[in-house]
Amino acid sequence: MHTLIVFLCKSVLSAGILFLYYWLFLRSKKLYNYNRFFLLATVVISLVIPFLHFEWYRTRTIQATPTIKLLQAINSDEQEVVQGTAHATDYTAYIVFGIMALVSAILFVLLLLKIRWIYKLKQKGNVVSENVIDIVYTTTSKAPFSFLNNLFWNEAMDINSAHGSRIFKHEITHIRQHHTIDKLAMQLVTIVCWMNPIYWLIQSELSLVHEFIADGAAIQDNDTETFAKMLLTSHYGNMFPDIIHPFFYSPIKRRLIMLSTSNKTKFAYLRRVMVLPLLGVSVLLFSFTINKNAIVNRSEKKIVLALDAGHGGQDKGGTTKSELMEKDMTLKITDKIAELAAAYNVEVVRIRKDDNYISLANRAIMANDANADVFVSVHVNKRAMQNGAGNDYEVTLDEQNERYDASKLLASSMIASLGKGGMQAQLMQKHLWVLKTTKMPAILIECGDIDNKKEVGIINDNTELEKMCRNILSGVVDFENSIRK
Repeated sequence: MHTLIVFLCKSVLSAGILFLYYWLFLRSKKLYNYNRFFLLATVVISLVIPFLHFEWYRTRTIQATPTIKLLQAINSDEQEVVQGTAHATDYTAYIVFGIMALVSAILFVLLLLKIRWIYKLKQKGNVVSENVIDIVYTTTSKAPFSFLNNLFWNEAMDINSAHGSRIFKHEITHIRQHHTIDKLAMQLVTIVCWMNPIYWLIQSELSLVHEFIADGAAIQDNDTETFAKMLLTSHYGNMFPDIIHPFFYSPIKRRLIMLSTSNKTKFAYLRRVMVLPLLGVSVLLFSFTINKNAIVNRSEKKIVLALDAGHGGQDKGGTTKSELMEKDMTLKITDKIAELAAAYNVEVVRIRKDDNYISLANRAIMANDANADVFVSVHVNKRAMQNGAGNDYEVTLDEQNERYDASKLLASSMIASLGKGGMQAQLMQKHLWVLKTTKMPAILIECGDIDNKKEVGIINDNTELEKMCRNILSGVVDFENSIRK
């Protein structure tokens, strides 16, 4: 729900800024083709910007030895929870999504009905094909209008008269410049994002820009006066489907004003290029974050971390109905840890770098051969079919590890570090091959539950994922700094 609200706010504000620029500096200028591109680009940019994320960390390096509270490991069948929290089902998001989907479905059905009306009209009419254009002669009062490569013409109007030829040229311009594609694209955008009011304004303005372009093409020998008189003496209504280009429907006053406006626009080039810094400002406002409080807990001496992404290859690990796979999520987490590690003076030895299968025995051998100081195996929990209580963040160790006491201290340090980031975890003990056979302090971290949308969202959100990975690295550094003192 929070993600949807953030997306909506960013799209509305970014589209609003660009549309305001259009309204102030481009709207009443004869820059028709540029304005058409600008309005369409505004929609695309406002849909893309919410997905962009750039972060600049102003880091502060510390080298402090923390006081680590040594927690007691518990057996896997026990349920001693450290700062546990329960997950309650919130139906608010489902209700909101349901309402939004219902409105979108209604709008989509209306669009289909409009298209159906057009093609039924074509079936009833007399169709004459000229090149790639179908001229449909019909008796409907809504004609003339165009849709895709179809020109619907009222049989009562003489297509060869002076007025008729101008209208014909006007509609042909709509067809040749593919204005219907613009309209259909805007219809689909407003169907999906109907709650964004700026898109409705852009849709209306884009239709007018189409009319300006077609009006300009229909004027013969710069005879704007004759064309203006034709508009004024024509009968028009307001009941046309909004995916077609009806000649007699659009704000006549603005069309007349634009016909009489000079073709020379002052500062035309400047008006075009000024959108570039405006676009840059929009990206900075909505996609760029400066994190002033990022603290890098740098180790005094280099730490060699054997980092294992759980599962891989044919071993998918936990999965969901939406086809999320644990093996992909663990690799994403370890990729980010490896990316950040250098700032902590941690050298990462990757056990699994891609989607390949590595046996448990070979994982332990690779860690031992690297003479790593610490071994961390990353997994994601799967509790959907389990009834056990407890946190979805778990730190597990094996009492058969030859460095068990140090492993317990490492696990305690990791839980404390994750807790600073708001991720509560419990300390577990299980007999796991990779923990038992590695010769250095070793732990396994369950980074959330694959069936918990909130916790999966942390892994899929680059900012939240980075926070979690920094906490994991800080836990390793705290442990190493503690035992080296």
